[in-house]
Amino acid sequence: MSEYVIKSHCHINTNRESDTFVGLDCRNEELTVNFPLGYQLSDNDSGIRKDILLLMRTLALASSAQNNTVNFSDEKAEYSSFPLQEYLFIISDFFSRGYYQERESYYSVSPRGKIDWKRTIKTQSPYIQGNNTVYLNYVTRQTSLKDAGYITEIHKYCVYESFRKIGWLFTSFMPQKPAIQFNQNLFVQILKSKCQQTFNDLNKQLFESMIAIISCAGNASNQNDFKFGTNRFEYVWEKMIDRTYGIAEKSTFFPKTRWHTFNGAYSNASLEPDSIMLYQGNVYVLDAKYYKYGATGKLSDLPESTSINKQITYGEYLEKYKGVDTNSLFNAFIMPYNMAKNHFKLTSVVGNIGEAVGDWRYNKKYYERIQGIVMDTRYLMYHYSGKPIKEKIALAECIEAVLGRDEIKSTGEAPIPKPVSYVGIKPVDSMVAEDSSYGVD
Repeated sequence: MSEYVIKSHCHINTNRESDTFVGLDCRNEELTVNFPLGYQLSDNDSGIRKDILLLMRTLALASSAQNNTVNFSDEKAEYSSFPLQEYLFIISDFFSRGYYQERESYYSVSPRGKIDWKRTIKTQSPYIQGNNTVYLNYVTRQTSLKDAGYITEIHKYCVYESFRKIGWLFTSFMPQKPAIQFNQNLFVQILKSKCQQTFNDLNKQLFESMIAIISCAGNASNQNDFKFGTNRFEYVWEKMIDRTYGIAEKSTFFPKTRWHTFNGAYSNASLEPDSIMLYQGNVYVLDAKYYKYGATGKLSDLPESTSINKQITYGEYLEKYKGVDTNSLFNAFIMPYNMAKNHFKLTSVVGNIGEAVGDWRYNKKYYERIQGIVMDTRYLMYHYSGKPIKEKIALAECIEAVLGRDEIKSTGEAPIPKPVSYVGIKPVDSMVAEDSSYGVD
């Protein structure tokens, strides 16, 4: 594939209603690689191939442990059962070992090979020297390649399908089309039998990957159509932010609520921040927002009041009930953007674009001023594993920009010091009409 053809198959989505899917989408043999909001594609063929690998690795790492789809929950993600990991394994294994071949064991009298003492003692005459018995000839076990027959042809089919569907994204090499006729039930039966017989972990993984590919091909209404990815990349964005900056024990920072009724008590699900970052004694409450503002620069694309008030609640809870010093407590939204093409004249992978406050607050505390942070999408996808300290320092410095800013005063009314009492208020008469014309006896 030429650079032009590969790049023509790539698309950066806008996260608008009809343009939210991130991943691989093939329809009528036309494949499109959809990158997330804010991603900057490389300028050359080699770089674009790396970008595609990065995208699929990001989706795969963020996928469910139970299957290889981007499946975060039935309610949160739309996903496809396309076995991406299996296709990638087939391609990688083929480059390493070639087509599958079985090795046949046989025994011969030879100085080479592993000695089979049982056969040697049974079939060979020893040389007796004093009290010692010496064998001059040994029966050894030899191995030779043999045609694996049908299973080799099945492997050729899987290799061809893997390269046909996604291999061209990484290499111009294309294996020969196999002559075997597709038979899902027979293929799966043979491979399952091989899985039960083998003790080689690599071969077992190979057979299992082949079963997944054959099952997918046989169950699809159109074998040329497939999809791997998600329409809810915001959950991938949250996972990347949390994995890069967050702590594992963040549940201790969750404000909890409960009901007490005449029928009993009930505990609600906790109000959960996306991520809690700790650095040099400071606490940073992070809300990962996969919003369009970093790409559009439109103020209407910023986080809304519900998100702002929720962040303030987190801060107030940590201050009053967890004893976090207000001078060490910060709040921030993390949004995607493209450092190479942005509306803010920023030249760094992470930058501060302003802050949000509640008009009903005095806004004298740092956590009451939620910092707006934009982060380069491509950079995050390359660096979200391993918790690099350099990235944490850069984010902390951006959030702490609030320390050098002027105070933002409340524009709302002062809080009413005395609560309103409802004791003694006479209820109003009902306004519901009682009319016998409706057939009520």
